Amino acid sequence: METLVWSIAHGARHATVGEDGSLEGDPELVELLRRHLAEPVTVYRRGTVPSPDVDAADAIKLRPGDGRYVVARIRVLCADDPGYEIVGCGWKPTG
Repeated sequence: METLVWSIAHGARHATVGEDGSLEGDPELVELLRRHLAEPVTVYRRGTVPSPDVDAADAIKLRPGDGRYVVARIRVLCADDPGYEIVGCGWKPTG
């Protein structure tokens, strides 16, 4: 089995975030990401960005623990704070 992992940069700091919520890397950045990964995120039927024809009833609030949460939260991380940059994405063996 493999886990999807994103490499995140914020200035000179680097960390990785797994789709399972695992965090590794620069301790300060890990702490910042840990706080972000505790915030709810809103998604829509067609992604994380509302389109002009989106009905508010189509919005779904995801919270930590939902299997789709980390993917959605990482997706909007850079939109919420341009200081964050997704610098890589890949698979990491688990187990």
